Amino acid sequence: MFVNLQNAEVQVSEELKKWKIVAKLTVNLFYLSMCLYRMEGFMDMFSLTGKTAIVTGASRGIGEAIAKGFARAGADLILVSRNRVVLEKVTREIGGAGRKAFPIAADIGVPEDIQRAVDAALEIFPRIDILVNNAGISPVLKRADQLALNEWDEILRVNLTGTFLFCQAVGKVMIEQGGGKVINMVSVGAVVGFPRQVGYCATKGGILQLTKVLALDWARFNVQVNAIGPSYLETELTQGMRGSKAISENLLQRTPMGRFGKPEEVVGAALYLASDASSYVTGQTLFVDGGWLAF
Repeated sequence: MFVNLQNAEVQVSEELKKWKIVAKLTVNLFYLSMCLYRMEGFMDMFSLTGKTAIVTGASRGIGEAIAKGFARAGADLILVSRNRVVLEKVTREIGGAGRKAFPIAADIGVPEDIQRAVDAALEIFPRIDILVNNAGISPVLKRADQLALNEWDEILRVNLTGTFLFCQAVGKVMIEQGGGKVINMVSVGAVVGFPRQVGYCATKGGILQLTKVLALDWARFNVQVNAIGPSYLETELTQGMRGSKAISENLLQRTPMGRFGKPEEVVGAALYLASDASSYVTGQTLFVDGGWLAF
């Protein structure tokens, strides 16, 4: 029987090439699976699965973005805002994504509303793991010498007193349950001055200091208290300023990145501070400002 050795060698060579390719693919798939396994373990640090979060000012802007971001990370939510109609829309959107969300209409400037919201949250969920104090106002643009006392009082009542009272009410729950995360929303206006916004800047500076003191008071109870300080973002709160060409151009010149931020760009910072990834971080303010404070 005649055997063509040359053809046999070619066939063997082709088979070896195929097996080499298969071997390389197998090794690559093994390394890929190992990377995904390690990445999954790493990402678990940022997971909020099984957590319950209260987000104030959740009907729009930063609060809405954070609430939706927390839901994507696995959290169930209590959404607080004065505007129940808009709040219910956000609630439906989060529910449609597979998470539990419950709206509570409340004015954080009213102590009774704050306690009612916290009590309602505990009737729905057994714990409050995360509090995001995002609600706030900046209703007037006036020089300090022109600001009426009732206007000053209103800004302090909502921004500073409301934030403190919500921290106090939820802090008691977190201390009793053995831990939790509090995130207060400040601003670059907490450390630099904004013309004609004396009330707003005073309250944001006050919240920054409030955050530090609460972090000291509650550290031994495993409650971490931190803050986020955005610069000017594309929200309804800044719509008037962004609508003015002169003011808008001035703000953008002051921002190294040359643009206004988006509410969604605050979500990463909030997720970090709400998750186990920041378990050894407390009393800090993370600025999300496009480089504003780098000057």
